[in-house]
Amino acid sequence: MTWRALRLSFTQGAGEKMGLFKKWKWVLISVCALLLVLLGIRYYNLYRFHLEKQTRFMMDTYVTIYAVGPQGRSVEAVNAALDRMQEVDVKFNALNPVSPVYAFNHRGVPIADPEILEIVRLALQIARESDGAFDITVQPLIELWGFYGEARRLPEPGEIKASLENVGYRQLILADGKLEKRNPGLRIDLGGIAKGYAVKEAAAVLRAKGITSGLIDAGGDVFALGKKGPQLWKVGIRAPRGDKLLGYIEVEDLAVMGSGDYERFFIQDGRRYHHIFNPATGYPTQGVTATTLIHPDPVLADAWNTAIFILGPDKGLKLVEKMPGMEAIMVTEAGEILFTSGMKNALNTIQ
Repeated sequence: MTWRALRLSFTQGAGEKMGLFKKWKWVLISVCALLLVLLGIRYYNLYRFHLEKQTRFMMDTYVTIYAVGPQGRSVEAVNAALDRMQEVDVKFNALNPVSPVYAFNHRGVPIADPEILEIVRLALQIARESDGAFDITVQPLIELWGFYGEARRLPEPGEIKASLENVGYRQLILADGKLEKRNPGLRIDLGGIAKGYAVKEAAAVLRAKGITSGLIDAGGDVFALGKKGPQLWKVGIRAPRGDKLLGYIEVEDLAVMGSGDYERFFIQDGRRYHHIFNPATGYPTQGVTATTLIHPDPVLADAWNTAIFILGPDKGLKLVEKMPGMEAIMVTEAGEILFTSGMKNALNTIQ
């Protein structure tokens, strides 16, 4: 082979290799670009759709908040929301010596805190509308029956009658920017409405921090903020007996508040005595074992849920039917499950 032929053969071989290299170079570049895109999508989704979950013990229960969003934002939002709930718990807790409620109950100090007065004003309105079924002055009954501690007991009829003299929302005076009482023995407990307020405040904090998807669970009292991605949040409805669920409902921007005779109770001589008292009789309410109330406002849902539990099926459910945006589920002692008109087809059974 001559030098010219050898050089020509080498040049042709190099050209073919160069063409092959160029061809595979673009394939390699395309693959790398695709990998970068996929990694970018993955990290974007992790950043955008992080699910933050935190739990704290407060209000005599475990409170869990879920938030969907960028990781840094959702962590900050959940911490701030739990902190806000803790503030409400400290201020409204009738057993906390630093609370204005405690000072009002034990030393007769008028309450002038605007935040507490706002909730008391609403509580008194609901008391009037429920014909006294919801009453924040039942604290003497709760204490008499031992539901602030573990020494629960069945009081004598005379004790209950004497305690009822210190019960009655009409003995409260809310005027001139302060709350006072006509009867020195009167004491209030805001537990039937303050938890709903704490949940509402937590939801407000999440929104203010840019969270549009989240769930607040305060011991079974739930507020669903927005949707869980493209789907509605699923909230289970507990059965009053056993560990099963009646079913679940799908909600968005709604509170789902539950009450039941299974929460705090004791059994004596075969009869169950629980912590939801009828202010008219001084005894735990009979005839109903559980209620669930659904409404956009957690505060109203919390208070009215207690009210309809005490009022029972006839009066309670009829009142709910008249209230815009409010629905309820009620379970009677006979095991009958009752619904307001908007809930009849909303409860999903679990397969």
